Amino acid sequence: MSALERGRVPRSTAAVCACALLVVLGMPGLRAASLQVAPTSLQLSARQNAEALWVSNSGSAPVSVQARVFRWTQRDGRDQLDPTSDLVVSPPMQSLAAGQQQLIRVVRAQPEAPDAQLSYRVIVDEVPTLDPNRQGMQFVLRYSLPVFIQPDGSAAGKPELQSSVLVQPDGKVVLEVHNRGDGYAQLADLAVGPPDRPQVFQPGLIGYVLSGQTMRWPLDIPATRLAGATLSAKINGGAQATPLSPTPPAR
Repeated sequence: MSALERGRVPRSTAAVCACALLVVLGMPGLRAASLQVAPTSLQLSARQNAEALWVSNSGSAPVSVQARVFRWTQRDGRDQLDPTSDLVVSPPMQSLAAGQQQLIRVVRAQPEAPDAQLSYRVIVDEVPTLDPNRQGMQFVLRYSLPVFIQPDGSAAGKPELQSSVLVQPDGKVVLEVHNRGDGYAQLADLAVGPPDRPQVFQPGLIGYVLSGQTMRWPLDIPATRLAGATLSAKINGGAQATPLSPTPPAR
C-alpha cells in the first residue's frame, strides 16, 4: 500500500485504508465498517462544472467526515499528491447520523476545458472520535477516489503504454511503464505467458499510469521466469490481458 493510501492518525489510533482504486475493477461502491462512499471514481467532461459524491453511514453511531482534493501526478515512478485549488468539495466537513446519507459536490473552480486529461484525487477521511474512556484501538477509514477531467472534444483519452522489466542490483524485479497516450491506464492482474493463456502472479489492482507519466512497481516473481516471456495485464477493466513487456528483463 502506497503512502497515498495511508492515513496519519493519532498515535493511539490505527488507520484502515479503503482505496477506491481497488473497486474500479467491478464493485459498485466502497464499504468498510459503517462509512460508505459512492461512486468509486469520477469522470467529468470538458465543460462539466461539478459532479456528485455520496457518503453514507450505515452504522449505529454518528460519523464525522472530512473531504479534501489533491492534484494527482506521478514523479520518479511514484504517485504524488499536491494541494490544489482547481477543485473544491462542498461541504468539506460534516457529521453523519446513523443511517444518514449526504451529498458532497466536487466543483471545478476553473470551468474552462483543459488541453489534456487532468487527474485529481478526492480523499475522504473518517475523523477519529476523541473518547478518553475508549479501550483498545480505534479504526478509522480513508477513501482515495480518482477524478479525471477530459479535454475538449474527447469523451475519454486512450493510453499508449511502453514498458520494461528491470532487475535491480539486489535482484529484485521492477516493472516500469510509461504512458504516451492521452488517457490514463489502470493495470490489474499482472500475468506472464501468452496473452490467450496468461498465468496471473499478481492478482487485483496494480495501479494507474497517468497520461504522459511513468510508474514503477516491484514484481513478485523471479527474473529467470520473465526471461523471453511476455508480461501482460488487464487495462482499464478489460476482460482480456494486454501484453506489456515483450522484451526480456534488463539490468
